[in-house]
Amino acid sequence: MSHLLFIDDEQSICWGLTKLAQRMGHTSEAVGSAELGLRAAERQKPDAIVLDVRLPGMTGLEAIEKFQALWPEVPVVIITAYGDLETAVEAVRRGAFEYLVKPFDL
Repeated sequence: MSHLLFIDDEQSICWGLTKLAQRMGHTSEAVGSAELGLRAAERQKPDAIVLDVRLPGMTGLEAIEKFQALWPEVPVVIITAYGDLETAVEAVRRGAFEYLVKPFDL
């Protein structure tokens, strides 16, 4: 069983990802900002992080490096409704494991 951390300011995305994790037998935590996500990751090491790009406060792109510094072996999957090549390249350059554009199938 893995512990997954979902960071998105859209409650419906967090709800859907949490339900999917439950159905697959994983534990998860969902938060609405990168700052809250960093605190959650400090409390309990996640096995994977799903992180939105556009968040209140710190952006997902800014947060990638902070998560990498905290847990370098934990994959960070970036999700965004505003996908463009420049952002995708920047996310991967900063250490993202994968880059997905919303909407995506669960």
